[in-house]
Amino acid sequence: MSPRVTIVTPVFNEEASLEAFQLEVSRSLFESTDAYYEVLFIDDGSADGSWRMIEKFCEASERFSGLRLSRNFGSHAAISAGIDHADGDAVATLACDLQDPPETVREFVAKWQAGAQIVWGCRRSRADPPWRRWMSGLFFRMVRRYAMPNGSKFATGSFLLIDRKVTDCFRQFREHNRVTFALVAWTGFRQERVFYDRRPRVAGKSGWSFGRMTKAMYDTFMGFSNLVPRLFTVIGGSVFLLSIPFSMYLVFNAIFFRPLPGWTGIMVALSAFFGLAFLMLGVMTEYLHRIYDEVTDRPLYFVAEKSRELAVPGRHFPARG
Repeated sequence: MSPRVTIVTPVFNEEASLEAFQLEVSRSLFESTDAYYEVLFIDDGSADGSWRMIEKFCEASERFSGLRLSRNFGSHAAISAGIDHADGDAVATLACDLQDPPETVREFVAKWQAGAQIVWGCRRSRADPPWRRWMSGLFFRMVRRYAMPNGSKFATGSFLLIDRKVTDCFRQFREHNRVTFALVAWTGFRQERVFYDRRPRVAGKSGWSFGRMTKAMYDTFMGFSNLVPRLFTVIGGSVFLLSIPFSMYLVFNAIFFRPLPGWTGIMVALSAFFGLAFLMLGVMTEYLHRIYDEVTDRPLYFVAEKSRELAVPGRHFPARG
C-alpha cells in the first residue's frame, strides 16, 4: 500500500501561477509510484480568481482539494490550517509560485521512508536579489545561534515534509505569532536535509517583502529566543554600573570645585537614560501584548468554503493505496 502524502499549498492572489503549478505537480508527482500524492490548496483570502481556479482543479481531479479562509490571515496561519485538515501519512508544504521545485518533494519522501520524521528543503542557490540573499543568510545564522534547538537541521523558509507524528505535535501549537519552520524545528525528532536550487517565479509578484522578512525575524526571536530581554538586561546593568563612577565624580566635583552650570550635560544624560528606559519599556510592552494575544485565545483562522469534505482537525485517517 503506497503511503499517502498531502501537499499543503497556501495561495494568496496567485491566479497567474496556478495553472502552471497544476500542470507541474501533475507531471512530476501524480505520475509517481513511490507515494500517493494529493494537494490541499489553502486560499488565504485571495481577491482575484484564485479560488475559482482551485474549484476547477478539484472538479477535474480528486487529488486536488481546497479550503478557503474567510480573509487573509497570513501564510503561516494558512499553512497551519492546511496541516490541521491534512490527513496524509506525511505532510509537505509547497508554494504555488514554483520557486521550490515540486520534484524535490519526492526526495523528501525518500528521506522520510528511510526513517526521517522531518525533512528540510535547504537552498543550495537562489535566483533572488543580493539584498534578499544577504538578509536571508544573516537571519539563518542569527536564528541558528540564538533561537533554535541545538543540533537541529532546520532551514529557514517553509519548504519541508513532516511525519504524521510531527503533524500531531504541530497541531498542538496555537500561538498567534507563528513561524512555521521554527515551530517544526522546536518539536525535535529525527531530521534530514535535501538540497535544491531555488528557481525564479513563473508568474506574479512575490508577497515576501522586506517588511515581512523583518517581521519573520522579529517573531522568531521574540517567540523562540531569550536574546532580546537578555540583551536589554545587559545594557541596563551596564548603564547602571557606569552611572556609579559618574555620580561619584559629580559629588566630588561639587564638594571640592566650583562646577559651572551643566545644563547641556544634564539634559544629554537625561535624554540618554530616559531613552534607554522607554526602549526597555517598549520591549516589555511588546511581550505583554503577545501574552494578551495568547490569553484571549482567538481562533487562528475561519474557514469560509471547502471544495469537498476534508479532514476534521486532529482526527486520524488510514492510508490510502
